[in-house]
Amino acid sequence: MRTVTVAVLAVALVAVATAGAAWSPAVDGQAVDADTVLMEADLQPSGTAVWTVAYRVRLDTDNETTAFEELRADVRDNESRYATAFRERMSGTVDAAAEDTGRAMTVANVSADARITRVPRSTGVLTYRFEWTGFARADGDRLIAGDALSGLYLDSNTVLTMAWPSDYETTRVAPSGEAGNRSVTWYGPRDFGPNEPSVAVAPADTASGPSGVSAGSQWPLVVIALALVVLLVVLGYGWHRRGDDADPTTTEGTSSDHAGVDETAADPDRGASADDTADGPPFDQSLLRNDEQVVRLLDANDGRMKQQAIAATLDWTDAKTSQVVGGLRDEGRVETFRIGRENVVELTTDGDPESA
Repeated sequence: MRTVTVAVLAVALVAVATAGAAWSPAVDGQAVDADTVLMEADLQPSGTAVWTVAYRVRLDTDNETTAFEELRADVRDNESRYATAFRERMSGTVDAAAEDTGRAMTVANVSADARITRVPRSTGVLTYRFEWTGFARADGDRLIAGDALSGLYLDSNTVLTMAWPSDYETTRVAPSGEAGNRSVTWYGPRDFGPNEPSVAVAPADTASGPSGVSAGSQWPLVVIALALVVLLVVLGYGWHRRGDDADPTTTEGTSSDHAGVDETAADPDRGASADDTADGPPFDQSLLRNDEQVVRLLDANDGRMKQQAIAATLDWTDAKTSQVVGGLRDEGRVETFRIGRENVVELTTDGDPESA
């Protein structure tokens, strides 16, 4: 487990000069063991990244709970003091990255918060948020991020997510991670190479397609595809009418040879995939916490769903979904595994509402 320190709580991510921006937490005063560290960098068009670093601590004993409650009260009473201490520590990391990359960088708008979640087990969450200006560099319309983290090491309890604006698309990700609609996530343990991690994104109207063709130049292909669809519908309708004329006693929709018949609609299980999502979750989201929503949704889908289907159904970003699922996995309420290139989330006995 990664040690997070609490005194004046000068907790920060410290750059190791000889390894680029390899990070480790500063150690000062009373130590609290973090079971999981969730790091997310949300890229902005300006090149600034809005960072969230959340340290999750299981509170299995009364002493641990009391200690974290005292920490929570102190953070809330002295939030500016904690934020200032973090900014001072983080500035060393950013200054080293600025020197290494040759870009001007600053730490701004630092905030600190501590809270306790009590269901299904008590967990303390210490969260720092800040803006890292100059984190990504501009290359025309593209944003290229990651050189400030070159050589980063993630231990087995750490998760890193990079997200980007909804109107941007990726043009390059290295190394490959868990891809989402607008994010990529890497799970530890992972030792990134000298130029890793690296993410390049561009506005959707200028980003290259999978074959290197720009999005704008793909419009003729779209028009052709639509024309083909219309042609097939017309031919199918004509075939359907000829069939009716040939056999007027045939009941409409009884023959699977009729074009235009939606066999998936007749048989909901046929042709369905885990990517198909309903209009929304089968519950009122406003009445449930994020973790409860995921558990309820899994329970309503036989205890197993693709992670991207969860994000689509709950209308969440992939980064948010990864964090919530990661927390549930750490608490033993879900398990995750891969089927092909898809990440699948499955309820455990501890997470199943029916077994509670």
